[in-house]
Amino acid sequence: YSSLMNKEYTPSAGWNKAAVTGLIMGLATIALSQLQGLASSIGGIAGTLLSSAIWVARIIACIYLFKGILTRFAGGFTGITKGNLVGYGLKVALFSALIVSGFAVVEMLFIKPDTYAEAISQMREAYSSVMDSNSMAAMEKMFPKFPAIMFTTSMVYCFIWGWVLTTIFSGRIMPDDPFSDVFGNGDNANRLDKEQ
Repeated sequence: YSSLMNKEYTPSAGWNKAAVTGLIMGLATIALSQLQGLASSIGGIAGTLLSSAIWVARIIACIYLFKGILTRFAGGFTGITKGNLVGYGLKVALFSALIVSGFAVVEMLFIKPDTYAEAISQMREAYSSVMDSNSMAAMEKMFPKFPAIMFTTSMVYCFIWGWVLTTIFSGRIMPDDPFSDVFGNGDNANRLDKEQ
């Protein structure tokens, strides 16, 4: 914590820290996702079990990492309020979601385009026998929009994850003071006591 201690909190400091932290979280998530994909490619029961284990480890790591990030940020600046902490968590979630979602689209279109083309082909074959020509034509128009749909879906999913974790951990790191209004402390009641 020493690198952050005694620094006064400012909005710009919050944004800068969130951008760097979100980048790191996003890259870590991508790395674990790629590792999970490699495990799946092994095939068989071993590949399935290994992939599932990595998926569980990724979820657990995400939860503990996010808690540590919020705790470190809350303890690293003076003048932090619970609102500042929540805002920081949401910014981290936003930047991380942008990195993960952006990579997913790049992977789909440029790194593994054959996999994307194969998935589209399989969808055509699967639905051609159960959909009429008008429905198939409508679905064909949707195919070029899949990268944008995937980006948006991934963004929403990742951001909601961050929002949930921020909501849970911010309340534990900086719990509300039920007597703050009584004594007129306002936001100061939610500031961390640096002398403890």
